[in-house]
Amino acid sequence: MDKKSVAFIEPAGSRSNVFENYMRFPLMGPLYLGTILHNAGHPVRIYCENIIGKKIDPFDIKADVYCISALTVSANRARLLAREIRRIYPETKIIVGGIHASLSPETFEGVADHIVYGEAEGVIVDLIEGRIPDKMVRGTAMHDINDLPLVNYSLLENIEAVTTIPVMTSRGCPFDCTFCTVTKIFGKQFRMFTADRIMKEIRHAMRFFTTRSFFFYDDNFTASRKRIREFCTLILASDLSITWTTQVRSDVANDPELLKLMEAAGCRIFFIGFESINNDTLAAMHKSQTRSDIEKAITAIRRQGISIHGMFIFGDDHDTTESMQATVDFAIRHHIDTVQFMILTPFPGTQYYESIVAQNRLIHKRWDYYNAMFPVFRPATMSPSTLQRETLRAYERFYSLRRLTIDTLRLLIDIFTDALTWNFGNVFNYSFNIIFIKAASRFLVGRYARTFDPYLAFLRRIEEMNVIDEELLGEE
Repeated sequence: MDKKSVAFIEPAGSRSNVFENYMRFPLMGPLYLGTILHNAGHPVRIYCENIIGKKIDPFDIKADVYCISALTVSANRARLLAREIRRIYPETKIIVGGIHASLSPETFEGVADHIVYGEAEGVIVDLIEGRIPDKMVRGTAMHDINDLPLVNYSLLENIEAVTTIPVMTSRGCPFDCTFCTVTKIFGKQFRMFTADRIMKEIRHAMRFFTTRSFFFYDDNFTASRKRIREFCTLILASDLSITWTTQVRSDVANDPELLKLMEAAGCRIFFIGFESINNDTLAAMHKSQTRSDIEKAITAIRRQGISIHGMFIFGDDHDTTESMQATVDFAIRHHIDTVQFMILTPFPGTQYYESIVAQNRLIHKRWDYYNAMFPVFRPATMSPSTLQRETLRAYERFYSLRRLTIDTLRLLIDIFTDALTWNFGNVFNYSFNIIFIKAASRFLVGRYARTFDPYLAFLRRIEEMNVIDEELLGEE
């Protein structure tokens, strides 16, 4: 049969997260699906608006099939693109998939020929080649993800803009946090690449990039410590000289030898979802950790010289303005290197979303604002506008000019002291990158602060009326 040209499009959210435009990673789903279709002989290009740095004009892209992958924050943009593509190219086929399509497929009714929910690797070729007529298409979870092809990164438009190589080595999560979409998409069974397969991914990816910096997308990279031990051992025995960052849980600190091994193998930063320092909040979220676990983790990780990017969530029913300020104090006191203070967001399909809807606390379904930077529900102990203001204030306190100046002076003093004693071996331990990230974060917070003003004004109107805005609630 004739081969179909395929354009994958990953739209950007219209309300950018503070850090989104400066951490440009493509979704791995389109990369795997595009690689599968390319290997089957179909011409493929992958367009990620965040990486291209501008909104895609459908007139500039002509294909037989358009595959649009949407997160919740980009769902409206995805829907608009689908409508425009249908208007411009009425004979083309449009397929919508991704997290939001999997959890809220009704969003794309009337604009797509097929809506795919779940993992699409097993159905994508049949869909493109016309062997699946169904409008709603259920993807099946891969039993062994080691069967996935090695990613062809050259399919990605403007690949030169990618400065850190994204790799995902596992799917699923054995935990079930109430606010998280991971188990809804990939299930609770943890499926993973072997250590050998991770090495193949790294070597293969290095063919497409000049950078030697990697980001492992996994939601819990160290869920299998045995696997990571094997991986780090292979790295140390190889000729690879790479640095990498990944996401872990605080329980990684229970294995000091593994931390030491990871640092030796090039790990530089842990992204850790601490979420809260309140044990009641952690229990309500089903986080399976305590404040004590978090404190022990910070101490153990810092001892090994790995930097910490701590992620906290504000807005749970146990949160108050005082507890939010206490969280900032905690992050400063424990010398967490960088932070994200995110607002609890009820993503469709999650336990938290169902709870908020059942309690009639959802303010609206304008998906553009579902990016953990805006309150989209009514908190229990404060107004939505207060939650918005206090979150911004938390950022301003943590990334204050005074703290940045002190941290920079401390670094300069360390360098000067080591120079006096000819201790130049410490040069690799200087946290230049963390100082740079803090400085950039301070700039971003200041730059984006004013973008919250229109939403704050909207929240105040809602609070004054003391009702949910029914018109916005139905707008998607």
